[in-house]
Amino acid sequence: MALKLLINSFFRGGAEKQFAALAGLLPTEAVFLLEDETAGAPPSVPVKALSRHTSRTSPLLKTAAIPLYASRLAAAAGRGDTVLSFMERSNIVNVIAGRAGGHRSVICERTRPSGEFSGLRGALMRPLIRRYYPLADIVVANSAGVKKDLTDNFGVPADKIRVIHNGCDAAGIAALAAKPLPEGWDTVYARPVLATSGRLTAAKGQWHLLRIFKALKQEVPAAALVLVGDGELRGMLTRLAVRLGLKVSASGDPDPQADVYFAGFRENPYPFLAKARLFVFTSLWEGFPNALVEAMACGVPVVAADCAAGPREILDPLSVPGGGTAIPETAPYGTLMPVLSGFRLGTDPLEPEETAWAETLSKLISDVPALERFSAAGLKRAADFGLARAAARWRELLGC
Repeated sequence: MALKLLINSFFRGGAEKQFAALAGLLPTEAVFLLEDETAGAPPSVPVKALSRHTSRTSPLLKTAAIPLYASRLAAAAGRGDTVLSFMERSNIVNVIAGRAGGHRSVICERTRPSGEFSGLRGALMRPLIRRYYPLADIVVANSAGVKKDLTDNFGVPADKIRVIHNGCDAAGIAALAAKPLPEGWDTVYARPVLATSGRLTAAKGQWHLLRIFKALKQEVPAAALVLVGDGELRGMLTRLAVRLGLKVSASGDPDPQADVYFAGFRENPYPFLAKARLFVFTSLWEGFPNALVEAMACGVPVVAADCAAGPREILDPLSVPGGGTAIPETAPYGTLMPVLSGFRLGTDPLEPEETAWAETLSKLISDVPALERFSAAGLKRAADFGLARAAARWRELLGC
């Protein structure tokens, strides 16, 4: 009757970081990976890869390999064991293997599938989610917004879903945030800096942020924008910044005269956030955004899109979850903004929502009393998501 964990890999990402943290806090007998990507695994737990696939393996091939993964998991997990899985492919594998081998399948959805899966990926994954998620023994959503998406769009019974928010090591983040910036960056941060962090992907909508920042520069010429993280859209975003007439610093020592800084992946991103004037989060969809809570733990005031899952639950927990504010909204722990369209408009005129963002940021970036108030409130709110508290909820749910 052991607890075993399953995830695609330990490749960089918010879900993987959360999974690794929980693996060290729960009485875990073993961790299974669909892919042979073990860097970042907690040293105290045995790790077994179910294939030789890696992050470079074709996603189509990995989806086609779901039955193979499931058969290997069913053979490795004992009847009566509990297997807790994160992320969609692992969740589907867990359900199939549990029904074949007799273990209890507990699956955790980390994003809003309706937003995450479109096009060919959607044609592959949405039917699988709709087919297998309702068959899990327990489904965990990391926000009420994700729970609503699973019930409304994927047929998962509401009484089968539990909501457990992600945990955050606020004290550890604060300690890392207090470390100095790398050489050359202090000059950049002498200016009013807007920062964001996370993968450079479609979900994050950073092309909107570049367009908004271009408009903000007309009101705050000294402002700088720092993007911490990497991803498949880096090239597109860099080219867009240039087309918008922004000076880009994309590698090596930061150019103190640049407008936009692509800082790339950082082992310790937190000094880049803590020393910023504002943290700006333009996500089009989320599950529960770790980056937003981590920024609050750094003490930086946050401005976030009110997308359908995540930010509202964090910044205004007493309101009805669901997102969709039409106007800028001052919340107890930050500022909620209209969700952006997602259209990649290049150098076209700003959309009305982008204009609202630019105007709000231009006012807030110089409003010292408001910045101080949101900084203190954000620090207080980040402490509500302690890792120990999240782990206790998981132990209660799993019975371990």
